[in-house]
Amino acid sequence: MTKFRNYFTNIKENYNKAKEGEGFSFLFTIVIGLGFFTTAITWSMYNVYIPTYLDEYLKLNWGELSFASTIIGFIMVLDNITAVLMQPWIGHISDRIWKRYSPGKWGRRMPFIVIGIPLGALFFAMLGLFGTDTFSGNPMTGFILLLLTIGGFNISMALYRSPVVALMPDLVPKEYRSRGNGLINLMGGVGALVALFILPIVYRENPLLAYFIVSLVMIFCLIILFFTITEPEVLKDKEEKEEVKIIQTLKEFFSQKDKSMIFILFAIFAWFLGYNIIETFFSLYGVNILQIEKEDASTILGVLALMFILSSVPAGFIAKKIGRKRTILVGLAIILVALVVAAIFSVVAIPSLQTRTTLLGMDVPYTAFIILGCFFFSGIGWAFVNINSIVIVWTLAGKERVGAGTGIYYFFSASAAIIGPVLIGGIFDLIRYIFGLPAGLQYKTLFFFSSFFYLVAFVLTLFVKTTGMEGEKEEE
Repeated sequence: MTKFRNYFTNIKENYNKAKEGEGFSFLFTIVIGLGFFTTAITWSMYNVYIPTYLDEYLKLNWGELSFASTIIGFIMVLDNITAVLMQPWIGHISDRIWKRYSPGKWGRRMPFIVIGIPLGALFFAMLGLFGTDTFSGNPMTGFILLLLTIGGFNISMALYRSPVVALMPDLVPKEYRSRGNGLINLMGGVGALVALFILPIVYRENPLLAYFIVSLVMIFCLIILFFTITEPEVLKDKEEKEEVKIIQTLKEFFSQKDKSMIFILFAIFAWFLGYNIIETFFSLYGVNILQIEKEDASTILGVLALMFILSSVPAGFIAKKIGRKRTILVGLAIILVALVVAAIFSVVAIPSLQTRTTLLGMDVPYTAFIILGCFFFSGIGWAFVNINSIVIVWTLAGKERVGAGTGIYYFFSASAAIIGPVLIGGIFDLIRYIFGLPAGLQYKTLFFFSSFFYLVAFVLTLFVKTTGMEGEKEEE
């Protein structure tokens, strides 16, 4: 009994010290991560359900449009466009704001969080209200209301994303920030898993209830943050942020004799293209090709997120043993094999695999088990790739240009997130037009295109020579 008392006493002491900016507390860092948790749980649901709502509204209002996939792809990248335009600006403002408000100080980040999370929760609930599973009014009215809600939701989330991410380095001492960042990302992973595995169970019974639960969770997280976090007026270990000028930085990197940076950046662009088109269009693949419910597609996609989280720590250890480049290549190879298998079984009709069965309450064909297995291995490979790639960019940028390296990394990954869904949506529509396919069958080619981009990324990574790899020589 004494051991347990001492254990909880230590947790409390560490928590109180961490609140004062001294030492590190897992519990305090988890509380900070609640803000990031709200972004992960909402976007994970959004990316699964919204494409299917858009598809259904387009059919209800205009029938079988020949360019429906392009429209869906464009609407689905509006969040990334909003983030690119708003988040740097909001982050810059929050760096320089310090408001006094009775009875105390709100801080730099909290004003944006206090406004952004309730607005995000309101618009998220409205997404469920105007979704095709719940809205029973005029289809055109529902479509317009859904588009307006999507716009409001995108702006609300962009309003607090940068400030909520900045809380951790504001409140955690410099020497503990790597550990803190790991916990914050873990909170994001937990949010994604809740959205993809647990909420579909609620969605099957009552779609609107699933949205309302998430909105209430967001408000609950805000309340904890507001009454727990006290932002210091003077930041400790404040790091001067490097102003990143994208064009100038790219010119500098491209003019280097060693072209490793160029190859890794375009490899990053390619593999994020491959990832984002699956994230955007898999629910439509599930509904049209596997003929399963959208919430069941969410569960299958969740396997990828689960394996990514479970493999993230091992991916770092493996990189220490065999090097970051080799780890990334192994990860890309695993993903390639898995996606090629998924692609083949998407187009090859095997009668026995079309037989349907019940899995965890889901009515699915046996083909779904193959896709699920492919996502299982893809999640492992994605961890190998994603965990190590930004470290290579940091190394190639140099210790004095870590900020520039981070900015360029996110520029290429965000560009892929914006370009990918629109580009592939247009290609899907072109394929359907050329081959005269019935609506929905174009998504059979989803895994072929994703595989192609991962293959391009694999080839580009082979040309990366300098990586600063642990366990290997600096130059290969």
